[in-house]
Amino acid sequence: MTINCLRQMRFGIACLTAALLCGCVDANNFGLSASASEVAQDTKVVTVAGQAVTLGQAAGYCFNNTQSGASTTGAFVVMGPCDTTSNTSTAKGLVLINVLAKPGIQAAIASHDLEGYFQSEKGRAALGRKGKADRVKVLGTMEEKGIYFVHTRDADGPVIPDTTAEQWRVFFVVSDRLVTVSVINFVDSLMPDGLIFAQMEEIARRIQSLN
Repeated sequence: MTINCLRQMRFGIACLTAALLCGCVDANNFGLSASASEVAQDTKVVTVAGQAVTLGQAAGYCFNNTQSGASTTGAFVVMGPCDTTSNTSTAKGLVLINVLAKPGIQAAIASHDLEGYFQSEKGRAALGRKGKADRVKVLGTMEEKGIYFVHTRDADGPVIPDTTAEQWRVFFVVSDRLVTVSVINFVDSLMPDGLIFAQMEEIARRIQSLN
């Protein structure tokens, strides 16, 4: 089996694992709020609890409609490298976007105390793979123009096999819905923190501009 086939298989397994963990159903349940002709090719419109939110791709990444879908908690969207055979593309990870139906940490965002929330036991538990606050270490947080960045390490290890236990995530509110974006980093094709940070910021800014 070639390296490119192995890459494609790895991304497929990772996407499926992420989707199963989020309890998603097929992509037909997105509930598109606009006709295909009204939606740009590199965007996706999801409807969560009656509210439409437009998502946009990042450079080098494409939507994985097979593994994206909806659940009782909101919408779950996966993006992977458009070209898994490229050795030069900076798109090497797996992007997970969640649009949540129920209020979560909006109050903490509104009060500009997201750092305090994630340093609390409840906040660290929310970031953990198994919901155990004592297993999660918050390595850093940052806020810039309504986007909150959180860098963590989970002692229980990664959710998806062959990915790093450290994770960057961003949180922001669009149309009264909490949106989270994370870039999953594979151990055999590591992207530096700076690149992951830039990719997440690009996605978050694009989503903000589309809404």
